[in-house]
Amino acid sequence: PLQNPASDAEPCFPPVKIYLDYYYFFCKQPLRLVPLQRVCDGQADCAQGEDEASCAQRVPDGPRVGVRLSRDRSTLQVLDTVTGAWSGVCHDHFDLPLAKAACEQMGYSSLPAFRAVDAGGGQALPLREVVLSDGVLRGHPASGTPEECGESARAPRVLGGRPAAIEAWPWQVSLQYRKEHICGGSILDTSWILTAAHCFKNNPVVQSWRVKAGSRLLSGTATLAVEKVFLAEAAPASPKDNDIALVKLRSPLHLSGETRKPVCLPYFDEELHPGAPLWVTGWGYTREHGKLSETLQEAKVKLIDTRSCNLAAYHGDVTEKMLCAGLPQGGVDTCQGDSGGPLLYLHDRWQVVGIVSWGQGCGTPSTPGVYTSVQAYLNWIYTVPELQRGPRSCPPFRQRCAHESQGGRATFLRNRSGRKCFQEDGYSGTKNHF
Repeated sequence: PLQNPASDAEPCFPPVKIYLDYYYFFCKQPLRLVPLQRVCDGQADCAQGEDEASCAQRVPDGPRVGVRLSRDRSTLQVLDTVTGAWSGVCHDHFDLPLAKAACEQMGYSSLPAFRAVDAGGGQALPLREVVLSDGVLRGHPASGTPEECGESARAPRVLGGRPAAIEAWPWQVSLQYRKEHICGGSILDTSWILTAAHCFKNNPVVQSWRVKAGSRLLSGTATLAVEKVFLAEAAPASPKDNDIALVKLRSPLHLSGETRKPVCLPYFDEELHPGAPLWVTGWGYTREHGKLSETLQEAKVKLIDTRSCNLAAYHGDVTEKMLCAGLPQGGVDTCQGDSGGPLLYLHDRWQVVGIVSWGQGCGTPSTPGVYTSVQAYLNWIYTVPELQRGPRSCPPFRQRCAHESQGGRATFLRNRSGRKCFQEDGYSGTKNHF
């Protein structure tokens, strides 16, 4: 909902212009006013179509990404597109061009680093060598995040609903439409912000959006312009699904100090169990029917299994692409203005496992908050077309050589230096790690 238009106005602007700016879109040639509800509706009302030229873009899920990273020491895995089976990537003959191709498939463009890791007797997947074909790794595929992601300079408080330091949550941003805070978001890298799709439903003009980062306060610091907004394609059969969006900044965000850092995406095989401790942050209402908080707030909640969540409150509306989190007694929850912000889990580094999406009330008992499951949309995130060309830092590969028990066609050994694998029984190698 929009506040009084004059509240954020520059003093020199006439009241009539401020009113028009909030409720109408200006067509330039010829001059015409179009009501904002008709902007980005798929039908051009301006003679030159500018009312439909800079809208958020719906992006369907792309082809299955052929590479990913396992939670187990970030091992690189590759997909066999014929059989649909995943394999570990053998380190033998794995070189920089192959590493670069793997990173590019995940949307990264920087020069990667890699090394070997022990295969180990418990390795569940077979190891395969890979080749480069048409710029894509063939043999079997990966996903990942920058090595420096998810680092926090301060530990959060244990109690929820308390003021937070931006140093504890340096990836938290405010998404503002015409100077008004609408939603939260999370820094993925210098150019990309992760948030919720529903934030843009009533705020269609992309040029009117700004991103504020690096401060726990809503007011006072400079904001960054938005170039494009990408929304997951709507799901008519389940309208609350696909509540995820990526915001591309017009100019790269300067990551510096302790107040502006990226958060990690979850691994594809990250397992969260009911009762797992999670954190939510944002500037949303501190009580139902209240007002926005000027200072960033933090709260600790627990993961609630989907079945219990549906039985208690939501009658089947919570799908496998969503997460529930809260406290049974209520009192700690997200509220209006927190939408799009992160639901966070700490496993070595902070991961954004959920996006504040919807719920009933704010902090009422037995009605926990519902979040978009980021893990369910990793493939969508990595296949957003513009993301594939972004200046993202590729995750570093980790590796060393090791022994794997005999039982297949290969035996993997480590020499004394721990740096080089050698062949026995006709085959050798180690897994590649990011």
